[in-house]
Amino acid sequence: MKLEKIFNFLFVLLVPSIIVSFAANAILLIILSIISIYQLKGNYTKGFFTKYCLFLAFFVSVIIGLFIDLVLNNEFDISQVTKRAAFILMPFIIYYAKKHIQILSLKIYVYFLSSLSFMLILLGFIRSVLNRDKILYGNWDSKTTEAFYEQDVFINWGELSYKKIFFILDMHPSYYALFSCIAIIILLFTGLIDLKKKWKRALLILHVLMIVLVSSKTGLISLFLILTVAFFSAKQIKQKFIATSVIAGLIVIVMSIPSTQLRIKKSFDSMSLNSTELKTTKTDDRITLWKSLGNFSAKELILGHGYHSSVSKIYSHTGIDKNLHNQFLQILVGSGIIGFSLLIIFLVAPLRYDQSLFTKVFFGLIVLNLLFENMLDRIWGIIFISFFYALFIFGEINFSLNKTKETID
Repeated sequence: MKLEKIFNFLFVLLVPSIIVSFAANAILLIILSIISIYQLKGNYTKGFFTKYCLFLAFFVSVIIGLFIDLVLNNEFDISQVTKRAAFILMPFIIYYAKKHIQILSLKIYVYFLSSLSFMLILLGFIRSVLNRDKILYGNWDSKTTEAFYEQDVFINWGELSYKKIFFILDMHPSYYALFSCIAIIILLFTGLIDLKKKWKRALLILHVLMIVLVSSKTGLISLFLILTVAFFSAKQIKQKFIATSVIAGLIVIVMSIPSTQLRIKKSFDSMSLNSTELKTTKTDDRITLWKSLGNFSAKELILGHGYHSSVSKIYSHTGIDKNLHNQFLQILVGSGIIGFSLLIIFLVAPLRYDQSLFTKVFFGLIVLNLLFENMLDRIWGIIFISFFYALFIFGEINFSLNKTKETID
């Protein structure tokens, strides 16, 4: 009983910990894994290991790429295996966790992220007032920064831009935007957060504002996708009107905040530039990296060119020392068609076990984000996605909007 209490306490901290500290998250993952495997004592249902094999599909695709590296370069990067330990251990953790603890963990996730976002926005606003007359370098290049501050604005929007708002965190805006999007769909499409409408709407507005301020392009697209789903899933005319009003209001807000407007404008400008002009933005880098696939032969794309070997080849052709910023293409060049197929199998697996609107929207958001970020290659994405996917496949929560309230009790 004592071990179970320790497990329950640590379990609800697992997802919030990735925002605060990777080290703390790793310790929690190890302790939870040891307790769950020990307490289960081999008592698994008949279908557990069938699900487990399905859950391991992406992990196997990475192993394929690493073995190709071993064949081509006589090297095997074990760190890429240990980094993804969550894909091996998370099913045992979720399987052992009781239903009410699984639900509690999602509640704490939403409340923790809401509290953190409120604090970041509040502190950012205070700094933006105090530093109204200061020019903040570091958000953009010097020329853009100086042009930005030529505007006569009431507050210093630079303090609320995506690089300054996380002043106390080492956080990538795309990942935080995804975390916020998931909090939004938990609030919208499940009955897990039992609050009065005014408080629930306040939390929704808070997360929408945070996504706008961090200016993640994928986050903004995800937000519009969520609102579109909310519009078409609404049964009452009043709900459809509210969804439409929110979408219209969001467009106005996005185009009214100088720092967000600038980031979006730079992205559109980079895509419309003549190919002979100098390109320096992240969008430009992505396009250049994606075009580099033309340097791989059909055989290399079918069989795979290795996890690290493919990265080295892309760098030699582009001079850009980054991943492809597209999980699908990264797996294709590293692990070939087999690895690519395993990634697809992993991604669609939750839909086999849960057909709720929440699960479908979650799946859509993950696919969208993987098109622009290698989220399954970084700890934020590895822990976050493996946790929710394990919940869908091994968990006991029914995410249907009209049924989740029954499970809360």
